Amino acid sequence: MRIKCGALPEGLAESELFGHEAVALTGATRRHCGVFERADRGTSFLDEIGELPQSLQVKLLRTLQES
Repeated sequence: MRIKCGALPEGLAESELFGHEAVALTGATRRHCGVFERADRGTSFLDEIGELPQSLQVKLLRTLQES
């Protein structure tokens, strides 16, 4: 699965990568599986990671280190 990080809208990038649960507080009406969950035991190619906000790059690094 190839993900072009530079093309992800800044407000949706975290949800696309990590997913989200259906929560009334955020207005999400259904659960969304993120890239990591969909690629379970597979491979994801994250292109243009440097285009992501720095705070999201930190979360991504922590996720990769803990996997």
